[in-house]
Amino acid sequence: MIAQLSTFFDEESLIALTGPRGSGKTEIAINLMANFDNVQVYDADMYKPLMRARDVAMGDRREGSINPQWKYMDTPVIEYTPEVWLKQGLKVVLDMGGGELGLVPLTTIKNLLRDRNILFYVVVNPYRPQAEFLVRRVLSMLPEPPNFILNPHLLDETDADVVLHGLELYKEMHLPEPSILVLLEQVAKEVEKVVDLPLFPIRRYLQMEV
Repeated sequence: MIAQLSTFFDEESLIALTGPRGSGKTEIAINLMANFDNVQVYDADMYKPLMRARDVAMGDRREGSINPQWKYMDTPVIEYTPEVWLKQGLKVVLDMGGGELGLVPLTTIKNLLRDRNILFYVVVNPYRPQAEFLVRRVLSMLPEPPNFILNPHLLDETDADVVLHGLELYKEMHLPEPSILVLLEQVAKEVEKVVDLPLFPIRRYLQMEV
């Protein structure tokens, strides 16, 4: 079963992607915006990571969210943007920075959007070093219990076997069952035959900076 927009948002219009650094939050956020016309991403990454949503050219859909002259500042500048988008009837993804530090802007965002409900997701890549420990650190800082997105990958080495083994690794972490399984487009058909979870096939837009 392929995940639809409603799989992510349910009855909410505002979701936040959280989780350890390198778990795939930004890639998922960009793919949501690329796949669905009524989704916008607010880049809430407050420090200089390796990859950011604002670094990806998305044509007219990026205009107005980040002023080009502020592109490489370490905090989002236009704070009111999510509320403007929500009033326009759009769905909004808050792409939070990784780890506990990445959640620092959350208090400000919640104050700005105090009348809005935020549906939290923790993105988990069980192949990341110390994945369980880092996920639980993030969980301890969230204001409410989240849903989980499983994103098992090993970058260019990812195939169906990597995804399926990642499912087993996730089970060993004793976290709630994930709401969505993220995987590369080219392995989706093979995995769909053996997995009951909603699948969100993505393509890679981001490249590692060196």
